[in-house]
Amino acid sequence: MNNFKKFILTYLSIIISIIFCSCGASHHLRNDIIFKDSDFSYGNLKNNGLIIGGISSQLINLTPEERMKYSSIFSNVILEKLKGSHNIHFINTSQLFTKIGKEKYFETMEYFDSEKTITPDMVDFLRDTLPEAKYILFAHIENENIIDNSFEKYIENEEGKEELETEYKKTYLLTIEFQMYDLLQKKLVLNNIIYNQAKQTETRTTRTGCFESCIDDIFNTILFGEPAEIDREEVLTKISEKFAKDLVKI
Repeated sequence: MNNFKKFILTYLSIIISIIFCSCGASHHLRNDIIFKDSDFSYGNLKNNGLIIGGISSQLINLTPEERMKYSSIFSNVILEKLKGSHNIHFINTSQLFTKIGKEKYFETMEYFDSEKTITPDMVDFLRDTLPEAKYILFAHIENENIIDNSFEKYIENEEGKEELETEYKKTYLLTIEFQMYDLLQKKLVLNNIIYNQAKQTETRTTRTGCFESCIDDIFNTILFGEPAEIDREEVLTKISEKFAKDLVKI
Protein backbone atom coordinates (compact mmCIF):
# COMPACT_ATOMS: atom_id res chain seq x y z
CA MET A 1 0.00 0.00 0.00
CA ASN A 2 2.82 2.40 0.85
CA ASN A 3 4.45 1.74 -2.52
CA PHE A 4 1.16 2.39 -4.26
CA LYS A 5 0.75 5.70 -2.41
CA LYS A 6 4.28 6.70 -3.39
CA PHE A 7 3.49 5.80 -7.00
CA ILE A 8 0.36 7.96 -7.00
CA LEU A 9 2.10 10.88 -5.26
CA THR A 10 4.99 10.70 -7.73
CA TYR A 11 2.71 10.98 -10.75
CA LEU A 12 0.54 13.63 -9.14
CA SER A 13 3.67 15.75 -8.66
CA ILE A 14 4.59 15.18 -12.31
CA ILE A 15 1.12 16.26 -13.44
CA ILE A 16 1.18 19.40 -11.28
CA SER A 17 4.68 20.25 -12.47
CA ILE A 18 3.69 20.02 -16.14
CA ILE A 19 0.46 21.98 -15.68
CA PHE A 20 2.20 24.88 -13.97
CA CYS A 21 5.40 24.87 -16.05
CA SER A 22 3.85 24.75 -19.50
CA CYS A 23 1.97 27.35 -21.48
CA GLY A 24 0.57 27.80 -24.96
CA ALA A 25 2.75 28.74 -27.90
CA SER A 26 3.45 32.41 -28.51
CA HIS A 27 3.18 33.64 -32.10
CA HIS A 28 5.11 36.55 -33.58
CA LEU A 29 3.77 37.48 -37.01
CA ARG A 30 4.95 39.95 -39.62
CA ASN A 31 3.21 40.91 -42.86
CA ASP A 32 5.28 42.09 -45.81
CA ILE A 33 3.30 43.32 -48.83
CA ILE A 34 5.40 42.70 -51.94
CA PHE A 35 2.93 44.04 -54.49
CA LYS A 36 -0.55 45.54 -54.59
CA ASP A 37 -2.32 46.65 -57.73
CA SER A 38 -3.44 50.26 -57.46
CA ASP A 39 -6.99 49.31 -58.48
CA PHE A 40 -7.39 46.52 -55.94
CA SER A 41 -9.09 47.07 -52.59
CA TYR A 42 -11.07 45.10 -50.05
CA GLY A 43 -14.17 46.93 -51.27
CA ASN A 44 -13.62 45.53 -54.76
CA LEU A 45 -13.24 42.07 -53.29
CA LYS A 46 -16.48 42.34 -51.32
CA ASN A 47 -18.38 43.37 -54.43
CA ASN A 48 -16.95 40.77 -56.79
CA GLY A 49 -16.52 37.47 -54.94
CA LEU A 50 -13.60 35.31 -53.82
CA ILE A 51 -12.43 31.77 -54.56
CA ILE A 52 -10.02 30.10 -52.12
CA GLY A 53 -7.67 28.08 -54.31
CA GLY A 54 -5.87 26.39 -51.43
CA ILE A 55 -2.46 25.57 -50.02
CA SER A 56 0.56 24.99 -52.25
CA SER A 57 4.23 24.26 -51.63
CA GLN A 58 7.35 23.28 -53.49
CA LEU A 59 9.17 22.74 -50.19
CA ILE A 60 6.68 20.25 -48.74
CA ASN A 61 5.55 17.29 -50.81
CA LEU A 62 1.88 17.48 -49.89
CA THR A 63 -0.25 14.38 -50.32
CA PRO A 64 -3.73 14.98 -51.78
CA GLU A 65 -5.18 14.38 -48.31
CA GLU A 66 -2.79 16.85 -46.66
CA ARG A 67 -3.46 19.47 -49.34
CA MET A 68 -7.20 19.26 -48.83
CA LYS A 69 -6.82 19.24 -45.04
CA TYR A 70 -4.63 22.36 -44.88
CA SER A 71 -6.57 24.10 -47.65
CA SER A 72 -9.80 23.53 -45.72
CA ILE A 73 -8.24 25.00 -42.57
CA PHE A 74 -7.04 28.02 -44.55
CA SER A 75 -10.41 28.44 -46.28
CA ASN A 76 -12.43 28.12 -43.07
CA VAL A 77 -10.27 30.64 -41.20
CA ILE A 78 -10.61 33.20 -44.00
CA LEU A 79 -14.38 32.77 -44.03
CA GLU A 80 -14.61 33.01 -40.24
CA LYS A 81 -12.19 35.88 -39.64
CA LEU A 82 -12.67 38.05 -42.73
CA LYS A 83 -14.75 41.05 -41.69
CA GLY A 84 -18.04 41.17 -43.57
CA SER A 85 -17.43 37.79 -45.21
CA HIS A 86 -21.16 36.99 -45.01
CA ASN A 87 -21.69 39.68 -47.65
CA ILE A 88 -19.09 38.21 -50.02
CA HIS A 89 -19.85 35.57 -52.63
CA PHE A 90 -17.40 33.06 -51.23
CA ILE A 91 -16.33 29.79 -52.89
CA ASN A 92 -14.30 27.72 -50.44
CA THR A 93 -11.74 25.09 -51.40
CA SER A 94 -14.14 22.15 -51.05
CA GLN A 95 -16.68 23.87 -53.28
CA LEU A 96 -13.98 24.68 -55.84
CA PHE A 97 -12.87 21.04 -55.79
CA THR A 98 -16.45 19.91 -56.45
CA LYS A 99 -17.16 22.48 -59.16
CA ILE A 100 -14.07 21.92 -61.32
CA GLY A 101 -13.39 18.28 -60.48
CA LYS A 102 -10.59 16.36 -58.80
CA GLU A 103 -8.30 16.10 -61.83
CA LYS A 104 -8.49 19.77 -62.74
CA TYR A 105 -8.05 20.90 -59.17
CA PHE A 106 -4.93 18.87 -58.43
CA GLU A 107 -3.47 19.72 -61.83
CA THR A 108 -3.84 23.42 -61.01
CA MET A 109 -2.36 23.11 -57.52
CA GLU A 110 0.56 20.93 -58.59
CA TYR A 111 1.44 23.47 -61.28
CA PHE A 112 1.27 26.21 -58.65
CA ASP A 113 3.60 24.14 -56.45
CA SER A 114 6.41 24.40 -58.97
CA GLU A 115 5.68 27.68 -60.77
CA LYS A 116 3.86 29.81 -58.16
CA THR A 117 1.38 30.99 -60.76
CA ILE A 118 -1.54 29.70 -62.82
CA THR A 119 -1.61 29.24 -66.56
CA PRO A 120 -3.59 31.60 -68.85
CA ASP A 121 -5.72 28.61 -69.88
CA MET A 122 -6.59 27.92 -66.25
CA VAL A 123 -7.49 31.56 -65.71
CA ASP A 124 -9.89 31.37 -68.66
CA PHE A 125 -11.34 28.09 -67.41
CA LEU A 126 -11.98 29.44 -63.89
CA ARG A 127 -13.44 32.68 -65.23
CA ASP A 128 -15.87 30.80 -67.49
CA THR A 129 -16.72 28.08 -64.97
CA LEU A 130 -17.15 30.35 -61.95
CA PRO A 131 -18.29 33.73 -63.32
CA GLU A 132 -19.82 34.68 -59.97
CA ALA A 133 -16.35 35.22 -58.41
CA LYS A 134 -13.77 37.59 -59.82
CA TYR A 135 -10.83 36.87 -57.50
CA ILE A 136 -8.95 33.72 -56.54
CA LEU A 137 -6.50 33.36 -53.65
CA PHE A 138 -3.60 30.94 -53.24
CA ALA A 139 -1.28 30.36 -50.27
CA HIS A 140 2.22 28.98 -50.95
CA ILE A 141 4.36 27.62 -48.11
CA GLU A 142 7.80 29.13 -48.73
CA ASN A 143 9.69 28.03 -45.64
CA GLU A 144 9.20 25.72 -42.68
CA ASN A 145 11.75 25.05 -39.97
CA ILE A 146 11.62 23.67 -36.43
CA ILE A 147 14.44 24.58 -34.04
CA ASP A 148 14.89 22.56 -30.86
CA ASN A 149 16.91 24.24 -28.09
CA SER A 150 15.87 21.86 -25.31
CA PHE A 151 18.26 21.06 -22.47
CA GLU A 152 18.26 18.94 -19.32
CA LYS A 153 19.75 19.12 -15.86
CA TYR A 154 19.72 17.14 -12.62
CA ILE A 155 17.89 18.57 -9.61
CA GLU A 156 16.97 17.44 -6.09
CA ASN A 157 13.31 17.03 -5.17
CA GLU A 158 11.78 17.79 -1.77
CA GLU A 159 12.82 14.37 -0.51
CA GLY A 160 16.44 15.01 -1.48
CA LYS A 161 16.33 12.52 -4.34
CA GLU A 162 17.89 13.31 -7.69
CA GLU A 163 15.56 13.87 -10.66
CA LEU A 164 16.10 14.79 -14.28
CA GLU A 165 14.48 18.08 -15.31
CA THR A 166 14.13 18.76 -19.04
CA GLU A 167 13.42 22.25 -20.33
CA TYR A 168 11.85 21.85 -23.76
CA LYS A 169 12.24 24.91 -25.99
CA LYS A 170 11.00 24.75 -29.55
CA THR A 171 10.66 27.38 -32.26
CA TYR A 172 8.49 26.77 -35.33
CA LEU A 173 9.18 29.06 -38.29
CA LEU A 174 6.63 29.16 -41.10
CA THR A 175 6.53 31.54 -44.07
CA ILE A 176 3.56 31.71 -46.43
CA GLU A 177 3.25 33.78 -49.60
CA PHE A 178 -0.27 34.82 -50.57
CA GLN A 179 -1.24 35.58 -54.16
CA MET A 180 -4.55 37.10 -55.25
CA TYR A 181 -5.50 37.02 -58.93
CA ASP A 182 -8.11 38.99 -60.85
CA LEU A 183 -9.61 36.40 -63.22
CA LEU A 184 -11.37 38.97 -65.40
CA GLN A 185 -8.33 41.17 -65.97
CA LYS A 186 -6.00 38.15 -65.91
CA LYS A 187 -3.46 39.63 -63.53
CA LEU A 188 -1.96 39.43 -60.07
CA VAL A 189 -3.44 42.10 -57.81
CA LEU A 190 -1.98 41.25 -54.40
CA ASN A 191 1.20 39.49 -53.33
CA ASN A 192 2.31 39.45 -49.73
CA ILE A 193 4.29 37.26 -47.37
CA ILE A 194 3.48 36.53 -43.73
CA TYR A 195 6.15 35.22 -41.37
CA ASN A 196 5.28 33.40 -38.15
CA GLN A 197 7.79 32.61 -35.42
CA ALA A 198 5.99 30.42 -32.91
CA LYS A 199 7.69 29.52 -29.62
CA GLN A 200 6.73 26.93 -27.05
CA THR A 201 8.43 26.04 -23.75
CA GLU A 202 7.61 23.32 -21.29
CA THR A 203 9.35 21.74 -18.29
CA ARG A 204 9.03 18.04 -17.48
CA THR A 205 10.64 16.08 -14.67
CA THR A 206 11.39 12.36 -14.60
CA ARG A 207 13.09 9.99 -12.21
CA THR A 208 16.74 9.26 -12.96
CA GLY A 209 16.76 5.48 -13.23
CA CYS A 210 16.71 4.17 -16.80
CA PHE A 211 13.53 2.14 -16.32
CA GLU A 212 11.81 4.78 -14.19
CA SER A 213 12.76 7.57 -16.62
CA CYS A 214 11.35 5.63 -19.58
CA ILE A 215 8.10 4.94 -17.72
CA ASP A 216 7.76 8.62 -16.77
CA ASP A 217 8.39 9.71 -20.38
CA ILE A 218 5.76 7.32 -21.70
CA PHE A 219 3.28 8.38 -19.04
CA ASN A 220 3.84 12.08 -19.77
CA THR A 221 3.49 11.60 -23.53
CA ILE A 222 0.27 9.59 -23.19
CA LEU A 223 -1.26 12.10 -20.80
CA PHE A 224 0.02 15.39 -22.23
CA GLY A 225 1.30 14.62 -25.74
CA GLU A 226 4.71 15.48 -27.13
CA PRO A 227 6.54 18.08 -25.02
CA ALA A 228 6.37 21.71 -26.22
CA GLU A 229 4.58 20.55 -29.34
CA ILE A 230 3.63 23.10 -32.01
CA ASP A 231 1.92 21.60 -35.01
CA ARG A 232 1.64 22.92 -38.56
CA GLU A 233 -2.12 23.40 -38.25
CA GLU A 234 -1.77 25.82 -35.34
CA VAL A 235 0.89 27.94 -37.05
CA LEU A 236 -1.02 27.90 -40.37
CA THR A 237 -4.19 29.00 -38.59
CA LYS A 238 -2.45 31.98 -36.96
CA ILE A 239 -0.99 33.09 -40.30
CA SER A 240 -4.38 32.76 -42.00
CA GLU A 241 -5.99 34.85 -39.27
CA LYS A 242 -3.31 37.52 -39.74
CA PHE A 243 -3.91 37.57 -43.50
CA ALA A 244 -7.68 37.95 -43.05
CA LYS A 245 -7.23 40.73 -40.48
CA ASP A 246 -4.83 42.70 -42.72
CA LEU A 247 -6.81 42.13 -45.92
CA VAL A 248 -9.72 44.27 -44.75
CA LYS A 249 -7.34 47.25 -44.35
CA ILE A 250 -6.43 47.27 -48.04
